[in-house]
Amino acid sequence: MVKDNKLVIIALSIICFILLYGTIAFYVMEEGERSKKNSLQKRLDEMTVVKQDLEAKLKDAEMVKVELNTRLKSQEDTIASMAQHLEELKAENNRNIITLKDRDDEIRSVKAKLEDERTEKDSILKKLEKMNEDYLAAKFQLEGLLKTKEEMDRKAKELVEKEGVSLGTIVVN
Repeated sequence: MVKDNKLVIIALSIICFILLYGTIAFYVMEEGERSKKNSLQKRLDEMTVVKQDLEAKLKDAEMVKVELNTRLKSQEDTIASMAQHLEELKAENNRNIITLKDRDDEIRSVKAKLEDERTEKDSILKKLEKMNEDYLAAKFQLEGLLKTKEEMDRKAKELVEKEGVSLGTIVVN
């Protein structure tokens, strides 16, 4: 039995060594797993922080995007309003151009009439000057005739006084 006991002791010793090495191996494996777990937990924590930072940046970017979209919409509305105002100004400008053309035509017509009237006025002034000259000539002629008549009347008076004869009775040959 001694041999059996040695065998049992050797077997138990081997089993103990196996259990001890197994325990050590499990402990090392568990420590390795724990360090891996801790390492993974640290990476997970870092990734969570990075994720939170990215989410915060994403929220900021979305807020900026919303703000930019709002500004863009406002600017598009402003541009549309300005384009409509520009079209109104163009239409008003076209109406003003048409009015100016009409007024220009009226001015040309009035200038043409004025030129015709100036020509007619010049013609009338020339006729008036001719008539004035004719009037003055007739006036001088009439004055000459009146002087001649006065002289004749004076001579007739002298004759009547000198000779007692009236001109009405004298026949002039």
